[in-house]
Amino acid sequence: MVALLTGPEPGPVAEHLALLHFTGRRSGAAHTVPAGLHRVGGGLFVATGSPWRHNFAGGAPGEITWRGNRSPVRFTLVTDAERTARGYHELYERYGPEAAQRRLGITVDAAATPTPADFRAAVTGIPLALVAVDLLTASVTNERTSR
Repeated sequence: MVALLTGPEPGPVAEHLALLHFTGRRSGAAHTVPAGLHRVGGGLFVATGSPWRHNFAGGAPGEITWRGNRSPVRFTLVTDAERTARGYHELYERYGPEAAQRRLGITVDAAATPTPADFRAAVTGIPLALVAVDLLTASVTNERTSR
């Protein structure tokens, strides 16, 4: 995945997938993880239930490789459960049941359409999280030409 997203022609997959580059909050170790990027309410977010999301509590600097470019960002874990539930609900409605399972990593009972209350329960029970990605456009490194 890393080679695909940083290669000279990342293709259409690079529109929805990115590499997150960040430093562990407690370990101080450098991490690079692939993640899906989503537009929610005009902002850019990662939807995840992965433990690495805790590195972004209170906000943290990092970088993303997206669309073949490596850019500085600020990652912030969204701590408002209601906002997170609304975001997942918006994404589910946009993608539909099949694509939502693949793109958001959630499984939905096909017999019923999930309600906002179902997403609120999932946010606290699974837990599901959103990480805000704020692009800092001061400098951008083009991964396509930097190799």
